[in-house]
Amino acid sequence: MKKPFLILALLMVAVLIAGCTSATSSPSDANESPSSTATPAPVTDLLPPEEDDNLLPLGEIVMFRDATEENELSLKVASFTDRGSYEPAGESLKFTAPQGWRYLFVHVVVTHRGHRGDGYWTDVYAPPVQQFSLMANGKTYRPESIQAKHLVNIGELYHGDEWVDRNEKCEGYIVYEVPESVVTSGGAEITADIVGLKHYTYGRRSYGQDCYNFKSCDKNPVWKL
Repeated sequence: MKKPFLILALLMVAVLIAGCTSATSSPSDANESPSSTATPAPVTDLLPPEEDDNLLPLGEIVMFRDATEENELSLKVASFTDRGSYEPAGESLKFTAPQGWRYLFVHVVVTHRGHRGDGYWTDVYAPPVQQFSLMANGKTYRPESIQAKHLVNIGELYHGDEWVDRNEKCEGYIVYEVPESVVTSGGAEITADIVGLKHYTYGRRSYGQDCYNFKSCDKNPVWKL
């Protein structure tokens, strides 16, 4: 009677040992799990920054009319160049840019394109030089204050603030003092601040009246150098 009980006891011990062995997992089993597999992130090609559609290329003409809509005129930034110095014609002075700086000469042209009225007011107003600003690398630069009409070996200066009659134009260079990096890196922009410009000259137009009429464009034109 003792042998059956002994055999049964041995079988129970063997079952317990087998259960403990199967419950113990190896270190390699613990590290391998379907949920631990990382999914690679999708690769997206980086697109270049979009160009500003509002920027005009050099030589691009902007057409508009005066406030009376009787006269049509055009404005453009035609070209630019840079030098380390300039000399006003008729003066014994020569201006040299500080070290690390250059003078940028921007050629601006305002042209009277035609008269469509009764012949009474036939001239248009050329915006003053102060209305043209240069922006580069997040900074704004204003025109140099030069009284002369010409620069030696460069040409006529643009002053604006004058009346231009039919078949005539007002043109010349605007001078800016800028860091050399503005010239070498490119990307500078010229803005003509003419939207909302008012007349403040007595005897020519109503005092405080808008100079121009912008029906197709209500933003100041900007040229990329």
